[in-house]
Amino acid sequence: MGNAAVTRQVVGQGVVNDRVYQSPSVVRHYPSDKLELAEALALLKYQPVFAGRDVLDLGVGTGRTAIYLAPMAHRYIGVDYSPYMVQKASHRLPKVRFELGDMRDLSVHEAGSFDFVFGTNNVLDAVSHEERLQVLSEVRRVLKPDGVVMFSAHNRSYKHAYRGPRLKLSRNPVTMLRNVVRVGRQWLNYGRLRRFNRDEAQYALLTDVGHDYACLHYYIDREAQALQLSALGFRLLDVFTVWGASLGVDDLAESSPWLMYVATVIS
Repeated sequence: MGNAAVTRQVVGQGVVNDRVYQSPSVVRHYPSDKLELAEALALLKYQPVFAGRDVLDLGVGTGRTAIYLAPMAHRYIGVDYSPYMVQKASHRLPKVRFELGDMRDLSVHEAGSFDFVFGTNNVLDAVSHEERLQVLSEVRRVLKPDGVVMFSAHNRSYKHAYRGPRLKLSRNPVTMLRNVVRVGRQWLNYGRLRRFNRDEAQYALLTDVGHDYACLHYYIDREAQALQLSALGFRLLDVFTVWGASLGVDDLAESSPWLMYVATVIS
């Protein structure tokens, strides 16, 4: 990809995603307080790496994961770059420490200051390829020598990764009408943003079902993510499907829309 194309991609993705994630209404899209199955099982398996330890939670949103991690941690900090998310989280959990910050620049935190960094809801996929590498480099810097990072990412090998909007049928006429309105909105967004889609050797940039096709998200497969982590000083420990199943080395997990990765710092 040429420099001009890279610039268009970064600017396009940044502008598009900021319009959604920096909106005051963004908090309405994250009402749940429950952990996803993959999150619950991965955290249960790796509980010793964060229980009683120093934890940094990236893209904490309205505090969904803080409810579970903060009480178990020795020190917990939740970070989000949306002031509306941080305000909501702080209001809901006044005793928990939340900070307005950007995961691409964690310079306010000293090197080797955390045992565990968590980044779920595919938060790393909201930034460009170059910025993603920057985020992971920052995570590597703030982690202790034996520290662990756990994050989710859209699965490029998912069988429906490149599929456009689909109408969800319902026998309930009111529900069906809502679905028709929603799919119409999705097609408008899809048509508007499709020109920014990219297919690169290591990753893809796609407009997807998240926020009704109003965002551009990063997609990567298991092998490429493992290589990316290795190049940045991590060793991959585990990969989970959305159902919490641990993947074998050659499993592409074509039925899983996203995957949960667990990696440790290479000393």
